[in-house]
Amino acid sequence: MPPSARHELWRLQTDQPSVVRTGFSGEADVSSELDVKIIGRHRLRMNTTFRRITTIASLAAFGLLLTSCTKKLDLGAKGGPGSHLGAVNNLGGQETGKPYLEISLKAQGQRVPVIMYHDVLPKKQVWFDTTTDEFEQQMKWIVDQGITPISLDQLYKHLTKGEAVPDKSIVLTFDDNYQGFHDQAMPILEKYKFPAAMFVHTKFVGDKTGKHPKMDWPTLRELIKNPLVTIGSHTVTHPEDITQLSQEQQVEELTASKATLEKELGKPMPYFAYPDGKNDKIVQENARTAGYTMAFTMANSPAEESPNIMAVGRYIQTRIEKAWEERDDAVRGGALGVFRGPIKDAPITYKEGTFAGTKLALVIGGIPESHLSPTREGVLDFIHRTPGAVAGINGGFFAMAAINSTDNQMVGPCKTHDQETLVPDVAQEIWVKLHNRPVILWGPTELAIVPYEPGSVNSDEAFKQFMPDYTDAFLAGVWLVHGGVARQADDMSVFGSKDIVDPRRRAFIGIDAEGHIVLGACTESASSEKLAEGAAAAGVQEAVLLDSGFSTSLVYGEDVKASGHSTDTIPSRPVPHAIVLKGTLDPTTATLGVSTFKPGPPPDQKPHRKRKRRKKTTDEGEATAG
Repeated sequence: MPPSARHELWRLQTDQPSVVRTGFSGEADVSSELDVKIIGRHRLRMNTTFRRITTIASLAAFGLLLTSCTKKLDLGAKGGPGSHLGAVNNLGGQETGKPYLEISLKAQGQRVPVIMYHDVLPKKQVWFDTTTDEFEQQMKWIVDQGITPISLDQLYKHLTKGEAVPDKSIVLTFDDNYQGFHDQAMPILEKYKFPAAMFVHTKFVGDKTGKHPKMDWPTLRELIKNPLVTIGSHTVTHPEDITQLSQEQQVEELTASKATLEKELGKPMPYFAYPDGKNDKIVQENARTAGYTMAFTMANSPAEESPNIMAVGRYIQTRIEKAWEERDDAVRGGALGVFRGPIKDAPITYKEGTFAGTKLALVIGGIPESHLSPTREGVLDFIHRTPGAVAGINGGFFAMAAINSTDNQMVGPCKTHDQETLVPDVAQEIWVKLHNRPVILWGPTELAIVPYEPGSVNSDEAFKQFMPDYTDAFLAGVWLVHGGVARQADDMSVFGSKDIVDPRRRAFIGIDAEGHIVLGACTESASSEKLAEGAAAAGVQEAVLLDSGFSTSLVYGEDVKASGHSTDTIPSRPVPHAIVLKGTLDPTTATLGVSTFKPGPPPDQKPHRKRKRRKKTTDEGEATAG
């Protein structure tokens, strides 16, 4: 069932109007520049664990019903920017025992563009042809950029298993079985030793009519022996729009082409390209049922940002440099790699100071747990109702920014410690703004940070394949510190909110080189860049931004050490989501956990002062009663 349908079902179950969100909302109270707009009121209340479980079960049942009753569902495909590369840190963990057949969280540390060619000729016949000289120049450009073409087998294992590929990887594909591939492209590919894939529509094999002759079976049998070449299916007849065919016609196009290719070439054919890129959920499922394990569209996105393994995006060859530019933007913007490291328990200590010019309060040690309130509470309230908790900080970003709201809907996927399964992100209308922001998750012994891809990094199964015993997960703002290095404002703002440079109280969660959890906040207003610099100077190795501005609230023991908003009676703003640390306070700093908050009288007991009437001055300068 597509996310839009899940969102509508959820809306009907909660009997609330829909909401359009375009970004994080927690900071909207202190900056009109935050890219957030909420229309209407959408209150998603998770009052009990039972409510969560029954909601997910209802969604699953509705999905089965919708599939059986509906001929077609909207794909909702995106065409967005993106790409990355970057090392995978300490990537490991258990496997679940069964193969994962979708795009894995383990693959999200890289961004691999897939390029689509058609015919290669000495002279162009149509605009999407490539001349031999152009193709040679593009292959040389790939070499000059230090890029490594990889095969479809490598791409598939990378996407589904997280297997490593070179940081700067690309995939070269060709559609329509043109003779020009053999005569013009292959000599150049062999010169550079670049792998490539050809997608064949079987009805036209050997057709030599017209200006674009097709390869015949003997040529294809010759090519399939070359270790650089992969052959895939492109249907039988190349229908103009396969989504408009009947179920029987779709199945025939998918199965007959696969069977013919396997019979003629003697190899399995697990890969498929949709003619003209046209597809929907029905066609994708039919392709999967036919035995294909990976299929390609014409949506402009790197492979990892595709909605699923049966809808992998591709760029046409005229956009190869643009594809690489978008890949670089994704790397700068947050797809830095996949961090995974052990959590080491320790007595929870407190320190504050000025680090790289930023005043920080830091709580270090303990074991983290995240919690979601049925409404909103102060971080102290979360600590008081969690056995063993002695410190905490406000958590992820939430949909309703208003201070007096009691809504608890989170932005992005969310799983808290006492929640049996992940609550997915169903607000598809804002997904384009969430790409490559960091998801932070942890289990009993390890913590990970993964770039977020809304189409695929958005299910309990995906998280469990990555970390089978994960207990907590939520979407953060930006990746502040990576590998001990503070990130710069220009990099964080590629996909981040425009208010990253605004000075305000800011909060983060991170981990130091010893594996100790670090909760931190600036005690004076600072930009995200200055917060990152301060955290790195304090020894934090990895850190992500939590909801900040008015929401900032760092607590040690009973004392609120940093707050973005307080009143005479409340030391920090109530929030729906918080992270607490369980353990014991370090004896050397435990006395710093004594509350210093001195509440004022309740509003109805405050002394009333008589207002003095202001005097007005006439044009002649005489004072008169106003």
